[in-house]
Amino acid sequence: MLDPAAALRLADGLLGLHLAIVVFNAAMPPAIALGAWRGWRWIRRRWVRLLHLGSMAIVAVQSALGDLCFLTAWESDLRRHAGEAGYGESFIETWLAAALYVDAPLAVLVPVYLGWAALSLALWWLVPPRSPERR
Repeated sequence: MLDPAAALRLADGLLGLHLAIVVFNAAMPPAIALGAWRGWRWIRRRWVRLLHLGSMAIVAVQSALGDLCFLTAWESDLRRHAGEAGYGESFIETWLAAALYVDAPLAVLVPVYLGWAALSLALWWLVPPRSPERR
């Protein structure tokens, strides 16, 4: 069983990971388009593109089903275990949560998530990843 301080540190770490995933998902389509134009090889790495496409698929499916992101649910459970009712207890939590959690109705977020996932899928064909070269 976790002590409250450890649960709070884990919740803050999870929030940081969640923000990193959001930045990755949001930044990849523009990076792919720019990278195709600039000739960046890393944007055609299959594992990077699969990671992005899989992550976007999870986001899109969860939002379409009306489910709360599992990372948000885990973080919330950890914060409740630490005795917190809401946000604002730590520096990391306060600022990352402000950057991460958008106060918008699901009816607005679902089309945004689905559209971004569709764009990510379209980029798979417009800027296809390449198989690793054998040496």
